[in-house]
Amino acid sequence: MAKLATKKGCLTSLKVLVVLGLIGWGLLSWFAPTAHVRYRLDVTLEVDGEPVTGSVVQELTVNHGLFRGLSGKLITRTVRGQALALDLPGRGTLFVTMALYCPGKTEWGQCKYGYAYLVDEACAIKKQQPNFAVFVRRFKRLDGSCPITEDQLPVMVRFEDPLRSETAQQVLPQDLGKAFGSDVRFASAGLTFTDIPLSTGIDNHLPWLSDNTSRHLGEFTHEMPQPFYRNLTHGAFKRIWK
Repeated sequence: MAKLATKKGCLTSLKVLVVLGLIGWGLLSWFAPTAHVRYRLDVTLEVDGEPVTGSVVQELTVNHGLFRGLSGKLITRTVRGQALALDLPGRGTLFVTMALYCPGKTEWGQCKYGYAYLVDEACAIKKQQPNFAVFVRRFKRLDGSCPITEDQLPVMVRFEDPLRSETAQQVLPQDLGKAFGSDVRFASAGLTFTDIPLSTGIDNHLPWLSDNTSRHLGEFTHEMPQPFYRNLTHGAFKRIWK
């Protein structure tokens, strides 16, 4: 009888631990949620009057740092994926990078307009302080599509020689005709939320990415709304971790 009672007591304790664990997990998910947002970035150019569209699937993770209060980082963000390579037959390839314009700061620093904020900008998600958990849960509910305006487009570049990273040249939306021909212009762009796998294969366009270095590709300038500088690294083209 004593062994039976001991066995029942162990089972009861185990059930209690399981219930407490589930409650703890539920509370953590509610007060410190994590949102995984997978989206397809579509960019359409008009070439000689006909639409040419390129797409790439990327993923944004937004995490409520419940235990990061002392460091001040209550919201952390991570982007996985690769740049969009839009092939224009007979004209070359336009690369829509994973970098946003950021006046006065580098994209890898704490920058309000870093690439991890593309979804915020396109979908007009504003941070609701002090309830950060509510803010993160807004990403969990994203569905459908959000348009990207011309001034929200990530940094775009072309390469004189795709085998040489140092030949990168920035291409502004209004200068697509200069880079690829007078009959090429920006038409539209947008994000569509999805659950399909992340895109791969950027190394086929830019084989030097496979050396896994943090090489800077050069200095880029943009005159609107004010002059500033941008250093592009491998992370502007590929951010995939297993």
